[in-house]
Amino acid sequence: MIARALGVLHRFAYLAYPREFRTHFGAELSDIYERRIAQARAHGRLRAAVLALWLSADAVVTGLSMRGERRAFHSTPRRKAPMSFDTLAADVKLAFRRLARAPVFAAVTILTLGLGIGANTAIFSVAHAVLLNPLPYREPSGLVSVWSNNTHQHEPKNPVSPANWDAFKREASSFAALEATYSFLVNVQLELTSGKQVVAASAVTSGMFDLLGTPALQGRGLRAGDDPNAIVLSHSLWTKFFSADPRVVGQTVTLTGAPGPSLILGVMPADFVFPYKSMLGASGFTRALSADLWQMLPPNTGRMVDAAGQPSRTIHMLAPIGRLRPGATVQQARAELDTIAARRATEFTDTNAGWGVTTLPLHEQVVGRVRPAVLLLLGGVGVLLLMTCLNIANVLLARATSAQRDLAVRAALGASGGRLVQQSLIETLMLAALGGLAGTLVVVAGTPLVVALAPTDLPRLGETRFGWPVVWFALGISAITGLVVGMVPAIATLGARLSGLGETHRTTASSGRQRLRAALVVSEIALATVLAVGATLLVRSFVAVMRVDPGFEAAHVLTFQQSVPGRLQTAGARLTFLDDLMTKLRAAPGVTSVGGTTRIPLGSTQVTTQLTIEGRDVPLAKLPEVDMRRSVGDYFTVLNIPVLKGRVFADSDRTATVGLAVVNAALASQLFAGEDAVGRRVKMGPPAPNAPWLEIIGVVGDVHHTSLEDTPRPEIYISYLQGPPTSPFMAVRTSGDPSALAQAVRDTAVSLGADPPFNVSTLAGLRADSMALRRFTVLLSGLFGVLALVLAAVGIYGVLALVVAERTGEVGVRMALGAAPSQILSMLVGYAGRLGAMGAVLGLGAGLVVARIARSLLFGIQPTDAVTFVAVPVLLFAVALAAAAIPARRAARISPTEAMRS
Repeated sequence: MIARALGVLHRFAYLAYPREFRTHFGAELSDIYERRIAQARAHGRLRAAVLALWLSADAVVTGLSMRGERRAFHSTPRRKAPMSFDTLAADVKLAFRRLARAPVFAAVTILTLGLGIGANTAIFSVAHAVLLNPLPYREPSGLVSVWSNNTHQHEPKNPVSPANWDAFKREASSFAALEATYSFLVNVQLELTSGKQVVAASAVTSGMFDLLGTPALQGRGLRAGDDPNAIVLSHSLWTKFFSADPRVVGQTVTLTGAPGPSLILGVMPADFVFPYKSMLGASGFTRALSADLWQMLPPNTGRMVDAAGQPSRTIHMLAPIGRLRPGATVQQARAELDTIAARRATEFTDTNAGWGVTTLPLHEQVVGRVRPAVLLLLGGVGVLLLMTCLNIANVLLARATSAQRDLAVRAALGASGGRLVQQSLIETLMLAALGGLAGTLVVVAGTPLVVALAPTDLPRLGETRFGWPVVWFALGISAITGLVVGMVPAIATLGARLSGLGETHRTTASSGRQRLRAALVVSEIALATVLAVGATLLVRSFVAVMRVDPGFEAAHVLTFQQSVPGRLQTAGARLTFLDDLMTKLRAAPGVTSVGGTTRIPLGSTQVTTQLTIEGRDVPLAKLPEVDMRRSVGDYFTVLNIPVLKGRVFADSDRTATVGLAVVNAALASQLFAGEDAVGRRVKMGPPAPNAPWLEIIGVVGDVHHTSLEDTPRPEIYISYLQGPPTSPFMAVRTSGDPSALAQAVRDTAVSLGADPPFNVSTLAGLRADSMALRRFTVLLSGLFGVLALVLAAVGIYGVLALVVAERTGEVGVRMALGAAPSQILSMLVGYAGRLGAMGAVLGLGAGLVVARIARSLLFGIQPTDAVTFVAVPVLLFAVALAAAAIPARRAARISPTEAMRS
């Protein structure tokens, strides 16, 4: 296969030679090529591949040189092979000598290329793990994710009801299997000899492990017929709490709340993750990123069935995962499920009307949300490397200019254009190879840094590895960088034989080189403009998010999750425990108020419920779904959530004879538009004759619970007095540093006979964590933008310095004829300004395209934001003028006598 690929590569390169040359010498050239490849293959495939690439590049350059000179190939003597190992060795030695004579240039160039190649490879390693690497399951391309599409509320990814999952599983022929997991993780307590440990559990149907196809490291996964209490451990849990003991399989452990001992069936491998957080729905009971263990999801118990024992049609709680049959496509499965959903909407209008289905590849479900940000960063660091290449190409062009007479002498002595180009390319490829080695060190040190800076909930971030795909990427980008950097001096070398010995030719060549350098700088400024536009838009979006009012005050608040002791089985006992806990916490120094909730803002996922409004006859399928949470103690006071109308819960509500509720402004405006929500009565959950009515006693401000960028959803709060939760999120407001209360909180819980709290964090920290992905994107893109400005400034400075050096005589003549230093200064600064203006104009056009592509990453501003598209060109123009100031001032101070003499 490698031989065929190399042959195809060579044939394409071979076409660069003129037809007359191929007619006379093609057979000989091909024979030499094949012999060299055969010799190289004897030393390994890698050497053969490198040699083939080199021969092909040499063929292209030499062939183009021949075409440009319009030689009559049929009358010329036989040419030697374009390259042999002897000439290659000689040119390598020459390149080493040239670099040794300029150690500072070599070191700076290698370091610069190393940073560029290393940064690109480090970002690629993350992108490969997150976006490109297949999911760690058997034949992952055949896996799909299935969701309910709630068209009433424009929510395409709702969990699926057990009845719909059952229908999809029975009737869809596109699937070889269709299993399900709860659309959330739950906290469970694992009782060990060292004490109780809170871990995250995922409930899956019995066939899920067979569907995923990942074999267990120890034992096996769950299967049909297993004990309902059986569990499978994750590798991290196994190593952390069981010391990686293989004898753990077959043992039993106790999970708090389980009806009996739990049999450990197996341990999964270290790279097995299921479900990823992005596979879960909007509901959940823990902020954990991955499951520590897996439990059986019983098909005929709990909320899976209704009162008649049939699969429930009203409760949406499942996230089905399907495996396509051989030959079936996602499009076929989507069409089939759409048909089934439409039929069920007709059959069960009370629960299914307006509910469709969303089907997409599982890989898209896992990484779709973060793909734009990762690709943007990968593109940004790639543009930065290209700018680096342009800068180095300008420097190499200057070196080629200084060596012009030497090259012309060689050409006069018989050196071909191809041989001269070969020497030039070998030097740049050597620099790129050394830069690639330096980049490897950057990757080793930089990848952990990128991973540390990245948000912890970035899916698949933990799978970042320095493996062969990353190595091949580094090799490929080093080779491409060498060719890109080397093409400019190589092109300049082609004309060296004619331009180095005569004044007229030197003048013409100098003008051509100036135009080439100017084109490189204009391109560099255009690229810098693109990066600066993207970075500015992201920074302005970040500022817009930071200015969003979250609906609560995060400063000076400590949050933690507290489990009520399992021995407290009655609601009254749980209520007493929570009251005692809050009483003791209020007595702690610095504490001003204490409360809690079942869903802390920006720190946990959500639970929804259907809402029935008294006096309105609405079909079950069209009942509004709203977020639901309980309020514990002085929750609204602790978070400073404003009360807009009526009141919130009070301690006197303990004696209330009716259920009470508080709603947010979004619910009041959507469901009671033009009416007063206070005093109205509602029921939660599916309509039931014996369900209690809840009287709305107040309206509070909207709170951003899921994200600062999302519009607050309708929410309803009920009091813990009407049903104390078993594991609420508590919140404590203090007058000082909230972190200092962590130990006091732990001691208080233990003193009441409870387990220590977990998920301890400040509310300000939760707010910061909710913006981690945007902060990561802004940080790196902003860094890229600043580096782009620096590179653009260096490029302009370098070009103008070369212009001054080359035109010293001209400046002397002008000044001898009466030109004032200010005129010389104006001429050179104006030249830099023209370059900056041309580059900025080109960059703005490309920036508009990039901004529209990255629209999904923007918040609060438009892709055509006027401030950005005015400020960036002005900044680039100012950078261009500033970079031009030093060489321009130097030129203005040139002595006419010294200039004429030089």
